[in-house]
Amino acid sequence: MYYWEMPDHARTLGSRTLELIREYDALPTPPNYELWFSYAAGQNPELIRSVDDAVAEGKIQDLNHMRELYTRHFGGGTNVAMDEMGAKLQQEVQKFAHMLEDAGTDTASYGKTLNVAASQLSSGNVAQIKAVVEGMIAATRAMEAKHKALEHDLKSSANEVTALRSRIETIRQESLIDALTGLANRRCFDERMQQAVREAQTEGGDLCVLFADVDLFKKFNDTWGHATGDQVLRLVAQCLKANTKGRDTAARYGGEEFAVILPHTSIENAIKLAEQIRRAVESKKIVKRSTGETLGSITMSLGVAKFLPGEAISEVINRADQCLYAAKRAGRNRVMSEWTVDVGEAKSA
Repeated sequence: MYYWEMPDHARTLGSRTLELIREYDALPTPPNYELWFSYAAGQNPELIRSVDDAVAEGKIQDLNHMRELYTRHFGGGTNVAMDEMGAKLQQEVQKFAHMLEDAGTDTASYGKTLNVAASQLSSGNVAQIKAVVEGMIAATRAMEAKHKALEHDLKSSANEVTALRSRIETIRQESLIDALTGLANRRCFDERMQQAVREAQTEGGDLCVLFADVDLFKKFNDTWGHATGDQVLRLVAQCLKANTKGRDTAARYGGEEFAVILPHTSIENAIKLAEQIRRAVESKKIVKRSTGETLGSITMSLGVAKFLPGEAISEVINRADQCLYAAKRAGRNRVMSEWTVDVGEAKSA
């Protein structure tokens, strides 16, 4: 569950955010507030490292530098790219309009030429008729040349629009991927979850959700540093990728928390998959790349819930989250499901 979904926690983080802004004399802009709010939440190791570096380098009051950090961590780069694509598409549409307008003007002019020629042909002598015919031929050739140029310009512009459409789709796909782990991000998870629920309601079949959290990650991160913490998150992501397939969606839900959408999967099989992932993560050894030192193993706690027809998405997510916290309470490094947890209990891990 995200920190802003818990009012008391959100208020605490808001107060801490304002304290940090005052402490570091940061500029109180909306993007800066969002940066410091996420920093206070402690769920994004990359952002924490970036802000710490900005503090160490004395760049906290550098508005351009902080704007770059905001763009890097909150997808502003995607928005800029989409704005650029939109501007280019607008240019192409305007070109289309101008070309068609010019073509209409040329066609009207050509029509007038033919009408004048027709009236002259009805009453002229041979010499006049010859001159009229030559004029018609010249006008027709000119019109033909303009149409060929128009056809070329329209084809060129259509190719440009096709390329822009492809680029926009690429940018859209990139906006759904978590940069650190390569898994789907929270936005993608939300979209895929809505799609999976629609399919479950129209086509039938089971739909399960798996939530997982790296045990004692903050302690590990504080002990060995953010770079090693990032290595842990990438390792977990590899285990998720290796153990999910087909229509499954593995996502980084936030910080060290992960989620998997399992369409057409019974809760029995979802529990088996969760246990498979737990064992895969536990079997890995963390090695500090800079020294080759073995830092030991990591473990994960996992919760599994099944979607019930007609319920809100937030309800099944909340049940999976409660199962996850029950696994934490029970000692960590285990899988808990609705079969083993009273989801009516208050979450207190």
